[in-house]
Amino acid sequence: MPGRPDRRLANLMGAFGLAIADLLVEGAESHGHNEREEAALVLGYLVEGLSQEDLRRRLGLSQPGVARLVDRLCHQGLMERGAGPDARTHALRVTREGAAEAEAALGRRHQAIGPLVRGLSVAQRRALTEMLEAMLSALVGAGRSPWRMCRLCDQDSCSSARAGCPVEEEMLRQSSGRR
Repeated sequence: MPGRPDRRLANLMGAFGLAIADLLVEGAESHGHNEREEAALVLGYLVEGLSQEDLRRRLGLSQPGVARLVDRLCHQGLMERGAGPDARTHALRVTREGAAEAEAALGRRHQAIGPLVRGLSVAQRRALTEMLEAMLSALVGAGRSPWRMCRLCDQDSCSSARAGCPVEEEMLRQSSGRR
């Protein structure tokens, strides 16, 4: 059993993780979506030619569940099914309205989480960034799905950073056999 300081740290991290998740869910709901609908829009916006199966895996839904989700988004005029790479699949694309919703969702994410770090010093932000990078890498190393972790990521903010995306870097380390 972990020592008391480790248990306290794990407890604090758990409470913080839930608080952030609640902020994101509240942001989605305040704009008429649930968190999976919002994630589907963001993924459709960021991943060109996203298949329904890819979306299913990234959101952790059943096949019927993702079909209903895509049907709802198509009915709302936010997403459309197009021709996929073969006759059995569809490529999902967000419409112009869906792209605007996805951009707004990413903006709400920054608005919700941004104030949590504004009170930190530059040194604290740097240290927290390094810790989060290490923990995200550890999650990938432990077998957690990188696609699920990054289902609401603003990919531009990682790719524009000098360090790059820690999730992607860990995936590359694993695929090359490096440690």
